[in-house]
Amino acid sequence: MKRFPDGELDVCVDADVRGADVFVVQGLHAPAGEHLLELSLITDACQRAGASSVTAVIPYLGYARHDRRVSGREPLGARVVAELLAAGRVDRVVCLDLHSRAVEGCFPRPVEHADAVPLLIEHVRATIQTPAVVVSPDLGAVKRAESFARPLGLPVAVVHKQRLSGEQVKAQGVVGDVEGRHVVVVDDMISTGGTLSEAVKTVIAHGAKSPVTVVASHGLFVGPANERLSALPLARVVVTDSVPAVPNLTFPLERVASAKAIAPVIRRLIA
Repeated sequence: MKRFPDGELDVCVDADVRGADVFVVQGLHAPAGEHLLELSLITDACQRAGASSVTAVIPYLGYARHDRRVSGREPLGARVVAELLAAGRVDRVVCLDLHSRAVEGCFPRPVEHADAVPLLIEHVRATIQTPAVVVSPDLGAVKRAESFARPLGLPVAVVHKQRLSGEQVKAQGVVGDVEGRHVVVVDDMISTGGTLSEAVKTVIAHGAKSPVTVVASHGLFVGPANERLSALPLARVVVTDSVPAVPNLTFPLERVASAKAIAPVIRRLIA
């Protein structure tokens, strides 16, 4: 991967891929547009070099939250990304913990889903104190919280929130019993930390014990995330390594290898 003097990407696949099943691993984290172009160029190069099939392995799918329109004047970002990938000659896509499984419907190519929840459960299982409760920070994460709580035999509570903007949310209450319990907040991603911050403050206000454990598949930690999370009573924040590590974070962070979730999917595809 090089660049021409004008900044355009110069991509060349040095390996012999003719007749091979090729898996290109590329996360669509920031800058998402640049990484999407890199992925599309690499997959196209592999196809033209005679690859039998090309699978895009995407640990973090950018624009996955753009799966619906609100005012009717926005683009359907998830669909645009999916069609751009298809134009880059991708035969199949492997994604880790999509923001919504409905995003799969945007893709004109088959999508395989790698699930990081079992890895995250095993990472925190031994340190969860009783009595405990798994908390969903909003209605959209309820199914994830349930899939996390079920193997642990724990109840689920839900924080009801109202989103005010891309960075600001307001919690309006808790459905479920959190009083006197140790809390594990479960979500698919942590971006600016607004949803998480409101959820932690709300469950503590309703009598939950602190510090709180937070578990998420993707840790973006952008904007004011570090400031918000560092101000919370957190025992640990556990995420996968689906995106590059953010330097100089000041809250207790643990990263789990996402390869353990992705590798079995690839193994099934080549079996």
